[in-house]
Amino acid sequence: MTENWIVLKFGGTSVAGREQWETIASLAHARRTEGFRVLLVCSAVAGVTNRLTALADHPDSADGLEELLVIHRTLGLDLGVAEHTWLPRVEKDLQRCLQDLLRDPGPRHRAALLAMGEWLSTTIGCEFMKQRLDVGWVDVREALEVIDEKERSPARQWLSAACKPFAASELAENWSVLSPILVTQGFIAKTSEGETALLGRGGSDTSAALLAGRLSAKRLEIWTDVPGLFSADPRLIGEARLLTEVDYAEALEMAASGATVVHPRCIRAAAETSTPVVIRDLNHHGIAGTRIGKKRLESSGIKAVTCQQHMAVLLLQNLDARFQVGFLAEVFSVFRRRGISIDLVATSETTTTVAINCAANHLGAEALDELAIDLGSLCDVTLFSDCVCVNLVGGGARKALFRLQDVMRYFEDHPLLMLSQSANDLCLSLLVHSDDHVALLRSAHAALIPPASGVADGVFGPSWMQLQRIAGSTAADE
Repeated sequence: MTENWIVLKFGGTSVAGREQWETIASLAHARRTEGFRVLLVCSAVAGVTNRLTALADHPDSADGLEELLVIHRTLGLDLGVAEHTWLPRVEKDLQRCLQDLLRDPGPRHRAALLAMGEWLSTTIGCEFMKQRLDVGWVDVREALEVIDEKERSPARQWLSAACKPFAASELAENWSVLSPILVTQGFIAKTSEGETALLGRGGSDTSAALLAGRLSAKRLEIWTDVPGLFSADPRLIGEARLLTEVDYAEALEMAASGATVVHPRCIRAAAETSTPVVIRDLNHHGIAGTRIGKKRLESSGIKAVTCQQHMAVLLLQNLDARFQVGFLAEVFSVFRRRGISIDLVATSETTTTVAINCAANHLGAEALDELAIDLGSLCDVTLFSDCVCVNLVGGGARKALFRLQDVMRYFEDHPLLMLSQSANDLCLSLLVHSDDHVALLRSAHAALIPPASGVADGVFGPSWMQLQRIAGSTAADE
């Protein structure tokens, strides 16, 4: 008989104290009452991975180790978990990791140390939950093995590895004979030799999606500190509306275009196994959140106005480009040699415009200048280093152009450096200087996203301001 699984993922702020773990236990119990077997995927306590990174840089730091242990002793005390159930084993493992790093400070041993945050949070949290529920702890490395990619650098193989999404009936059967609620780690996987590897940025969300796929789970719930995906960054636009539902392709485009709530790798993994993803707010359970999955509502049009900062735009001018076979190939080879990924490109008869994300490519001002010098041997280069990409995201993005008449007034006083339309008709990108891009964001949002009312209208839920009022009323009632 196939068990009915559900996967709940909790990030660093969601596992940091007793109140949060009480909520986790309550949610796990509720899902059991609904008839599910429950897998809880947990991150390290907020800030711990950064501390472990500092400790990996200085493995002989006694103060760094003591600070780490104090954080978890405090958590254990807050949860009423006896130290003898976790501390001796963890201290031994930490000391072994540090000794390995002192002997060989490479990525293999660095990965083993950085994984300790998840071992600590899940070990202590599981002991707390055992006080009230039938809960077991499982090692995520039983389920996730990384893809062997020989062409990748050793650092990426160990610290930013990848796993293939698929269903694993044998794993589901093995875990179904254990406790009905299981706690495991995010961020971590194993190599083919059984050693610890990490999934890198967004790894906890991604591992949760991979595990949901392995178990053929009914859905993945990502519990975080925001209610879901919004039509814009609510910190900039209070009228931004909660998106009740988006399909995988739209969510992926939003994540790749500046929406940071969920990582693109998580969405890709969920899409591969058709696992619905629901984003919920741990502090406000009454808000339904955002569902990402196969399209259920027939709706098209712009659903979000997102923003990517720290962009650079290069204008590459060559009057002979039309007659110079291989010009673009030579240009792109410069980016390849420097390991730089290009976000957007547009060409005309004499000019090629290229946009790159400096933050994602880890490019500072000096590296940008060096890139411009390299390209200067092929063409005339004009570099704009402080730019913003405003993205209009949603199915049938091309049809939004006629609604942008009022928005175009922005460009009377601000130059448009680049306009790009995605091949999949899910995104229009506007590259501008960063001096006053918020005005463009707000005018585009006002033109494209319907204002909130008291009536539900398709994929658009309440606005951020409305949700804040609801949250305030709830807090006052409590």
